[in-house]
Amino acid sequence: MTLAVKLFNMRVSNQQGGTMDITIHGTAAEMIQNEMSLGGYKSPEDVIYEAFEALVKQKISDSIDEGLADIEAGRAMEITPDNIKSVLDKPLDAWQK
Repeated sequence: MTLAVKLFNMRVSNQQGGTMDITIHGTAAEMIQNEMSLGGYKSPEDVIYEAFEALVKQKISDSIDEGLADIEAGRAMEITPDNIKSVLDKPLDAWQK
């Protein structure tokens, strides 16, 4: 049995002002239904919003961890009034290895 839940019409920011219909099937739909039945969410949109919020937070956390690892490995430099102009003038591709 396949459970399908039509979630919502979402406005996209395009010049035509179009909408996008999103349909969730199978296990993902069952997971959304289960979360809603537990009473913590009023709508499928609430479940999806929280999932995206968690994804964004995880990406931020991963980026912070990567930055800290770069600092610990010596792949960072201190920006001072004396070197800021040379740092800003250096092309982006020159910083990437």
